[in-house]
Amino acid sequence: MKLLDKIIRAALLCCMTALGGYIIVRTVAIAGENGVFRDTPLLSAIYDKAEKWTAGTFIPVLSYAVEETESEPPLSRLTGELFPLYGYMSRQKNGEPSVESRSEYEMIVRAQAQAEENKQPRGNYLPDRADGTEPADERLTDFEYLLYHYFSMDMTTTIDAQRLDGEKLLSMDMTMEKRPDDPQILIYHTHSQEAFADSVEGDESTTIVGIGDYLTEILTEQYGYNVIHERGVFDLVDGVLDRNLAYDFSEAAVREILEQYPSIQVVIDLHRDGVDGTRFVTEYNGKPAAQLMFIAGMSRTADGQDITYLPNPYIQENLAFALQLQLEAETAAPGLMRNIYLMAYRFNLHLRPMSLLLEAGTQLSTVAEEKNAMEAFAEILDKVLRGA
Repeated sequence: MKLLDKIIRAALLCCMTALGGYIIVRTVAIAGENGVFRDTPLLSAIYDKAEKWTAGTFIPVLSYAVEETESEPPLSRLTGELFPLYGYMSRQKNGEPSVESRSEYEMIVRAQAQAEENKQPRGNYLPDRADGTEPADERLTDFEYLLYHYFSMDMTTTIDAQRLDGEKLLSMDMTMEKRPDDPQILIYHTHSQEAFADSVEGDESTTIVGIGDYLTEILTEQYGYNVIHERGVFDLVDGVLDRNLAYDFSEAAVREILEQYPSIQVVIDLHRDGVDGTRFVTEYNGKPAAQLMFIAGMSRTADGQDITYLPNPYIQENLAFALQLQLEAETAAPGLMRNIYLMAYRFNLHLRPMSLLLEAGTQLSTVAEEKNAMEAFAEILDKVLRGA
């Protein structure tokens, strides 16, 4: 019993010490953030010492990571690393240089905030001129306008005016000479198990793979393209849904197809989005159609650093292809497209310059809405490829 009592007392002591440490750390941090210790140089110095002591005592990893010569307190530095936007604002406050200008940063924040609001049909953000003519294209060369009206940005990444140069992206040639005898378009599904509101269990034709079949049929029979539809399964492991390595598996399969058919120029990874409680629907040719969205992989983190282990030499071409399709949709199928969504990773978009990750509707879309959307997308794709 004495041994058990000692163990219990030791455990309680550890818990009380940890709790006390947490209270001290939080008290110091909150007080510092509110400026309580910043009124006088003496109190400021005491605060810095106290913060370093509490962090070093109760969160030892911070003491290891931060050198004594650093001017930024460890808790502040950790916050900046975990939340890059906070870090950016802290650096700006302290007068430190940054990759982006302040105005570009504000545009980035607006684009990131818009990602949460991107739940309605886009419509046409280019206002008509007073004389009724088409709006001027030069607005698309403005970084702020282009970013805010045509893109949404995930908090994990960032972009600047050099990478989002409208004039450059719109000048890239995304046309393709049609050769019906050679495969030129590849459609595949990294997440083949994605289904819809009225999908029938066990009926693959009612899943995203079935939608890929329908898109293949339209492009082949109506528009005359030679299309390969890879119907492989990459997100099941031993019969269980597992998407941890799905992109690795699909990349290997796509590479093999591209080696076999080097004539393929357009590669489309067709997905279905998953958004809780949100149903993206518009109208095309008088029929309800699921809204679509391109995802662009930037291979870049929120602090502007390239993800070196995920190189993509075709980022600019990927963006140009998605943007030109987006603009074509404004005329051919207004309201069809959600904003192009910028994300940090690569998503196998490095395999061909004209690669797309296309999200079609959500889990609340119906199979009919998905098929109607494929009819609209096929029309848009054909127009861009023909340069019509």
